[in-house]
Amino acid sequence: MFDIRRRECDEIRNLKGWRLIYGRRKVGKTYLVKKCVDFDEYYLISRTLSVIYENEELPLHEGMSRIQSSLKNGRTVILDEFQRLPEKYLDLLSTAYPRGTLILLASSLGVINRVVESNSPFLGLVVPYKMGIIKFSDALISVKDPYKALLFRDPWITEHATDWDDVRRNPQSFYYINKGLIGEVFQEEERKLTQTYEAILLEISEGMWNSTMISAKLQSRMDINPSKVSSYLTTLFKMGLIKKIKVYRGGKGSEWYYDLESPIMSVVFYAEAKYRISEGVGPVNLTYPISKEIQFAIGEMLAEYYDAELGYTPQGDIDVVLLRKGRPFIAYEVKNRFTESEGKRALERIKNFGIPRAGLVGILEEPPKSEDSIGPDSLMKIADAIREKVK
Repeated sequence: MFDIRRRECDEIRNLKGWRLIYGRRKVGKTYLVKKCVDFDEYYLISRTLSVIYENEELPLHEGMSRIQSSLKNGRTVILDEFQRLPEKYLDLLSTAYPRGTLILLASSLGVINRVVESNSPFLGLVVPYKMGIIKFSDALISVKDPYKALLFRDPWITEHATDWDDVRRNPQSFYYINKGLIGEVFQEEERKLTQTYEAILLEISEGMWNSTMISAKLQSRMDINPSKVSSYLTTLFKMGLIKKIKVYRGGKGSEWYYDLESPIMSVVFYAEAKYRISEGVGPVNLTYPISKEIQFAIGEMLAEYYDAELGYTPQGDIDVVLLRKGRPFIAYEVKNRFTESEGKRALERIKNFGIPRAGLVGILEEPPKSEDSIGPDSLMKIADAIREKVK
């Protein structure tokens, strides 16, 4: 099991006063806060609305009164699964402010409204902080292997797999785990995991990357209003299940490339969409989704390194395009290994597309020499440079 050093540790530690740490389930919120913050007491609100403290299970009102008292005595208190707390107890807790330090943890992304809406008793008292999966550069520094770093961006996976071969051997089990995680997200958001939302995630995982493609595929399979697809995508984005990458076509206008936020989720949902692994496990080829995810992970890291924005170009088959002020300034071809001829063709293709700088990223071996070539050692140096920059 890898214990990945995450930049969020320092960020959470340096937050002042009362705070809310929120994000999708199983991204490591509880583990990281307990590890990185000096605290006195930890409380968990159960699904049955009791309060669990150490080995005790307390009635909700008693637990809230105890937390209020601890805060008034200047203690630092963690309250986990805060989104389950009924509204009437917010006023009770707010009376302790500014004494003590209250750290709220929540698995519902909609919980942010409970602390920032105009009639919330927590408005102005609590600083919200959103936590996602592990940054690729943080994982790469810890595990020293790009493909393992990609896999371990979801911290829960370290308990169940050591590399992607474990996923290839048993994709069905990992699919069910991820489907269960998504179901919990919808449950906490007071929504059902409808057939429509799951169908959208499956289409995205198989390469349907924009709303028009997704809408067309859904219409061919199920009765769906195409005008609602954009709102469904917005919901999935806000829930932290998908990400958006800006599409560059050379002109004006906004268009987005959609992908699943989690690499392991993207890969096993692809396996379900392509091979129907839920109906039985046969031979599966996961080369395409893993290659796509490593490409975007490296792109995100390079965008952070260059203080740029990751883009996508449908034309030209270019792996990584980095934008500044909405225009590309550098692009990369990403492969495990390059021959000299492959590297030359890739650089020419990028330059012919009108991008001023072109480079090669060799994931496992040094690529052919170019002005912006990046090999395995350089990837590690870039990850180190990002860590120094964000300190």
